[in-house]
Amino acid sequence: MLACTETVTLIHPVREDDGDRYTCTAIHGASWYRKGVAALDGDGAKPVPVCKVRIPAENMPQGVSPGEGDYLVRGLLEAVQRAPADFAGREYVLLTAVGDNRRGRFPHWFLSGGT
Repeated sequence: MLACTETVTLIHPVREDDGDRYTCTAIHGASWYRKGVAALDGDGAKPVPVCKVRIPAENMPQGVSPGEGDYLVRGLLEAVQRAPADFAGREYVLLTAVGDNRRGRFPHWFLSGGT
C-alpha cells in the first residue's frame, strides 16, 4: 500500500464508574488523507473536514481493533487524561466509520471520521 509513512496514535476511551480513562496505542505506517466536503445544515451548505486513514493489516499491533468512537491522532502520544482537550492543537479525528478490509490483495483497516 502506498504512502503509509505516518505514525498515528489510536486513543480508545474506557468507560468506568468514576469517569473515563484512555488507552493509547502507537501505530507506525499509516496513510493519512484529509479533505473538505460540503455538509448541509439549516443554514445551507458549509465545509466540513473529513479524514480517511488506511493502515495495512501488518502494521496494526496485535490484539488491537479500532472502533467507532475512538480517536486517531496524527503523531505519537504517550498518555491522555481528557479527550479531545489533550490533543486539541494536533490533527485528530473522531472515528465514525471503521472498515475491516483484511481480506484480499491488500489487507488493511480503513478508518474515517471528522473533528
